[in-house]
Amino acid sequence: MEKDTRQLAAIMLTDIVGYTALTQVDEALTLALLEEHSSLLRPLFAEHSGREIKGTGDGFLVEFPSALEAVRCATEIQRALHERNNAVPLDRTIQVRIGVHLGDVVHRGNDIFGDGVNITARIEPLAEPGGICLSRQVYDAVWNKVDLRMTSLGKRDLKNVRVPIEVYEMELPWMRDETSSRSRRDRSRLVVLPLVSISQEPGDAYFADGLTEELIFALSKVKELQVIAATSAMKYRGANKAISEIGSELSVGTALEGSVRKAGNRLRITLQLVDVNDEVHLWSEVYERALDDVFAVQTDIARNVAAALEVHLTPRPRKPLEHRAQASPEAYEAYLKGRALFSRRSPANTRAAIECFERAIELDPSRAEFYAALSMAYSVLFNYAAQHDRDWHAKAAANAEKALGLDPDLPEAHAARAPLLADDLDFAGAEQEYRRAIELSPSYATAHHWLGLLLSLTGRHEEAAAALKTSLELDPLSASQHGALGQVYLRGGQTDRALEALGMASTLGEDNLVLRLFRGQAYLFQHRFDLARVDLEKARKLAGGFEPETEYWLAHLAEATGTRGAMERALERALDQAGHSHVPAYALAPFYFALERNDEGFECLERSYTAHEPELVDVATDPRFAPCRADPRFVAFLKKVGFPG
Repeated sequence: MEKDTRQLAAIMLTDIVGYTALTQVDEALTLALLEEHSSLLRPLFAEHSGREIKGTGDGFLVEFPSALEAVRCATEIQRALHERNNAVPLDRTIQVRIGVHLGDVVHRGNDIFGDGVNITARIEPLAEPGGICLSRQVYDAVWNKVDLRMTSLGKRDLKNVRVPIEVYEMELPWMRDETSSRSRRDRSRLVVLPLVSISQEPGDAYFADGLTEELIFALSKVKELQVIAATSAMKYRGANKAISEIGSELSVGTALEGSVRKAGNRLRITLQLVDVNDEVHLWSEVYERALDDVFAVQTDIARNVAAALEVHLTPRPRKPLEHRAQASPEAYEAYLKGRALFSRRSPANTRAAIECFERAIELDPSRAEFYAALSMAYSVLFNYAAQHDRDWHAKAAANAEKALGLDPDLPEAHAARAPLLADDLDFAGAEQEYRRAIELSPSYATAHHWLGLLLSLTGRHEEAAAALKTSLELDPLSASQHGALGQVYLRGGQTDRALEALGMASTLGEDNLVLRLFRGQAYLFQHRFDLARVDLEKARKLAGGFEPETEYWLAHLAEATGTRGAMERALERALDQAGHSHVPAYALAPFYFALERNDEGFECLERSYTAHEPELVDVATDPRFAPCRADPRFVAFLKKVGFPG
């Protein structure tokens, strides 16, 4: 039998607050949160030389070689959870208590026993949700080595512990900030809640949603404000929540709420600006106007909100266009219908949105906003539809230029032009356009998001992550934003962080082909093959047919787990598919490189370049091209395409 060994060790015990009660309310959600909690904590244990002894159902028992490493790890856990919880609804937060003790333990097999473990188990429940409690022994070892204050809670009589133990509480700065912010949140951080439609026609609900988004755009141009993006704001449509609760979930200090009634060509918009801290009304107004005066109303609302918050609208040059505030009512309605359809992003809805935007332009060809929206719709169709029509790219470019010609200071026009430049492999030009859009509209979450993805394409992963974190501050409930951050971490080789971000996207309700593909890759790179197989098989099901990237990674997984010839068979299926339907040459290249048939792989890349395939923007960081990166021809190809050296 293996002999017991005794030694001094730092022990940490974690526990999810309210786990049992949550299980009884929503078991599926609880299990999802538990998995996410585990994927977040485990990498932090490893970073601080912690050895996971065992899971405790809703927590962990972990051993560290020093008290300092245990305390640093505990602090990083609570910091990571704090940042995560700020980005999710209240019912999806994860609160953890942590106890840390330095004491004698007995090693038996892979487990530990003794007074050290027992004392840690009694200290942990004394911590506040989101907090850390330490024994006096830990305090003595680290008091002069950490920057955080530790306050004594006095000596405690702990169950089954013979002598009282002095317990200390770590003063985590964000817990102080949160206590303070609950009573006085920053009023410059604002959410425009979905306007309630009180029109007699049920079909007018799209109008209220569209006007809400227009107000968000207008207020996003105020540099002193941080305005929550429409994706997150719209999640509160019909929500029966107090302003204070919404303020807590979004970390905002001010909310603009109200209703809109549309009757023919007349509008009645009722608005109130509310201080989330005490629910006091800072400003209110009722607008009764003709529909063709709607742009003037939006400008007036933005000015009044800025004045109520004592901030200033971004100065812009006066142009003749700005004096012409009226718009065709029919054109504006078509535009808003298009916006509602476009927000759903499917190819069918995007095509329907294009028809609406084209109708709006036909009725009123003087509005830059209409051309910018049409440009974005054609661009999305070009990049994400199963078939790529170069005519869509040309139309997107023409409409972006028309929008900029009408209004050079329209942020949406610059954001529309940027991905078209990226499609043409002009990465510097695309970056310049995104940064101009952000300069004009600092709270433009989509521009920050797309800028992050662009930077990642050229290998600037740290800058990309920073841009996406900014977009998440503005759009914390967006699953696609979290998914994009996961993609950036994955391309940058940070698989643990990628899984954390992708897990957040899943928690927020995202389940699509791209998410499953990225998460399957991350698990595959970590050699967690069973989990990779689940996600990649689900991706295949979601694809609904032959999808080259999914089939590549499934073949890669099969080869990694001992199935020889899987990649060769996958290539045969891809070529067969290409015989009767469109398969980009770009998508065929990775199969050849995986099989060390580099000549044929480079032939595919050259065909992709000649055909201007939009997928080519990924080539520098796409992990499928790892087998050929050392080939001088690949370096030369990247240079020819236009990637920075």
